[in-house]
Order: sequence, then C-alpha cells, then structure tokens
Amino acid sequence: MPDKRYTIRNYEYLIFDADHTLLNYLADERAAFCALYEELGMERTEALLKESRLSSEETWTAAGLYDVHDPAVQQRYHAVYRSHVEDIFKRIFSRFPCPSESVTPLVAGQKFLKNLEAGGNLMAGAEKTLATLSHKTGGGYKICIATNGLSDIQRGRLKPLERYIDGAYISEEVGSIKPLPAYFERIFKGENTRAEHCLMIGDSLSSDIAGAITVGMDCCWFNPTHAERNAPFAPNYEIADLCELIPLLKA
Repeated sequence: MPDKRYTIRNYEYLIFDADHTLLNYLADERAAFCALYEELGMERTEALLKESRLSSEETWTAAGLYDVHDPAVQQRYHAVYRSHVEDIFKRIFSRFPCPSESVTPLVAGQKFLKNLEAGGNLMAGAEKTLATLSHKTGGGYKICIATNGLSDIQRGRLKPLERYIDGAYISEEVGSIKPLPAYFERIFKGENTRAEHCLMIGDSLSSDIAGAITVGMDCCWFNPTHAERNAPFAPNYEIADLCELIPLLKA
C-alpha cells in the first residue's frame, strides 16, 4: 500500500538519476578495474582492489567533483572528470607497480574509462521498477534519465535499461550539470514538458534533489542507507527501495 503521508500528483514523466540510483557504479567500477588488471598482467588481489576503490574516491574528492554547486567545477566538470582518472593510477602504481613500463597512468586511465562502458550492473529493483512503471511496457509513465557523466560511458552502462527509457540526458551532451537549472530546462525542452508534470528520483541531495527544487519540480530522495538528511533540501518523498515507487505511483 502507498505511504499515506504522501499526496501523489499526476505525473507524466519520471526522471531518474543513474549512478547509485538505477546503476550500481561501485560494481561497474570494480569490474572495470578487474578487466584492466587482467589486461596488464597484474594480480587482482583484494589489497589492489581496495586501494583502487580508495584512490578513486579520494581523487574524485580532491578534484572537487562532489562540489557541484561550485561555479568553477560546473564549468570544467567533464574535463576534470577525465583528468582525475590519471591521478587514480598514479596512486595505484606507486604501491602496485605495473609490469609494463609503457602503460603510464594516463594510458591506464584511458583503458579504465573504456572498460566502464561495458558496465550495466543494476541497483536492486531497478529493472522491475522501470518495467512496471514505463509506458513502453504497460505502465503509465514516460521515463527519462538525468545523469552527470561522460557520454560514451553512461550510454554504454544504460543499455540494459534502454527498452524502458524515452530519453537520456547526459551532462557531457547537455553542456551543463545537475543541479544547474539549465540542465533541467534542457530536459523539459527535449521532452516538451514542464516541471509540474515531472518527478525527479535520485540519491543525491546536492544535485538531484537540490536541482529539482530549484526548477520547481517534485522530487523523491532514494535513500537506501537511511542516512540523515544533512542538507536544507526537503524532498517531497523518500524511499529506501526502488520498488517502493510502484505502489506509491500506481495507487
């Protein structure tokens, strides 16, 4: 049964974030590292994979890529995204030397990004939720994806869900990032719709929820870890499991 705390509006579009909402980035990242280390002849120990995850997280943070409200980051987001990957492998190779001297951190980073295109590990309940709600498979909603990221990587990783999706708006193609109003306005223009007809679903308070609120769009915070809301952005709905959307929206 739907949660009685919520009054559900009649939406036309459901706009989903990708990473950590529909797509399991951590699983895709691990698979990309594993494929790279196999190609390079490096033993895929848990110590190496743990260092890889730590290096990825710390270089992303150091590059400022979490600071999506910073105008400088907004302007250079995609260039910094690409360049920070080299720093990941500078760190990794300092502790786990690469057997091939010709494979520099830059080359390794390029190979890693290419490997990410073959991802597509889904979050629990993602396919069931879209299959139930998408108008393409008998549900009542048009489905769009709103994701900050690089075009080839995100389009490759979204392939398992293509049959349910009406449009995918990838920041590198759009030319701006969430939470900027220009990003969301591009979706509204592309789909010939308005904010009041859309619901944004995503895990990030700073980009998904803040961005939706800024343009007057209802939003649902996907919070599977039951984290405390440590931001002044109040979503209309909150769920811990994607499948909670089904009774909520089909009541």
